Amino acid sequence: MDLGLGGKLFVVGGASRGLGRAVAENLVAEGARVILVARDEGALSGTARELGEEAHPLAADLSDPRSVDRIAGAVSGMGGELGGVLVNTGGPPPGRALELDDDQWLAAFGSLVAGPIRLLRALVPLMGDGASVLFVTSSSVRQPIPNLDASNVLRPGVAALTKCLARELAPRVRVNSLAPGRIDTERARSLDASAAEALGITREERRARIGETIPMGRYGEPAEFGRAAAFLLSPAASYVNGVSLQVDGGLVSALP
Repeated sequence: MDLGLGGKLFVVGGASRGLGRAVAENLVAEGARVILVARDEGALSGTARELGEEAHPLAADLSDPRSVDRIAGAVSGMGGELGGVLVNTGGPPPGRALELDDDQWLAAFGSLVAGPIRLLRALVPLMGDGASVLFVTSSSVRQPIPNLDASNVLRPGVAALTKCLARELAPRVRVNSLAPGRIDTERARSLDASAAEALGITREERRARIGETIPMGRYGEPAEFGRAAAFLLSPAASYVNGVSLQVDGGLVSALP
């Protein structure tokens, strides 16, 4: 299927590694131009070199309001209308609700809610008809994850924000979200290592136990997530709006 992404311009957050990189890689493979955004300038430059000349690195931290202006300026500088944005920020710190301090809660809100809203205020006016916004959330929007209470509280708020924006920005711009389950990323491996240490088992044993709870019997690959994201960002998904799509191998079984 031709996704119709050739020549279109996208901004991809968290693009230096993991899910963001996987999405950027799929967009570039489909012929899109991509502005890669992340905080780690070194890692970002390396990713851009590997993805090729249509990948343009821009080191920025969305917690800094000045970064939003730089991203908008980069979009304007590349000419044409913006075809879409992947809103993808780092996960909040692990911990239980009452163990996280005020600064951690505020930082998590800034990363997951305030920063993305600030970014979209600047970028939505640069979007053309048929553009798309895609939020990366988590399986925690449907089912709480033990010891990730900041995510359990705030990610459902992002899913609600998706619904609000899907109504407010349509028909010119579509807004959806993707809820990954256990995808084999650096963050997933780090969380598994911490959980394994607390349980007194190896990371491999922890991973095997989690795999047994997933109907597909394994963790997902970043590329599998990237393909789903590329579709939702593309004109091929022109009538998909306000959706929260699980990419979790059937992990979450909760009914709506």
